[in-house]
Amino acid sequence: MSDLGYNVVLLVLALRVLGPDALRLLRRLLGAGVRIGAAALAEHRTGQPANALPVGGEEA
Repeated sequence: MSDLGYNVVLLVLALRVLGPDALRLLRRLLGAGVRIGAAALAEHRTGQPANALPVGGEEA
């Protein structure tokens, strides 16, 4: 078998063996990123809607 064919077979075999674990790891990392991002957004919330009137009840 030529070197190119041998390398293609090795690449396909490696993808078949390691692919599912790599995808699982990627999904876990993306999920952690979403949780971290949601937590960071929740930290910055003031609790008032964007169109809320300032304290005192009248618009400036």
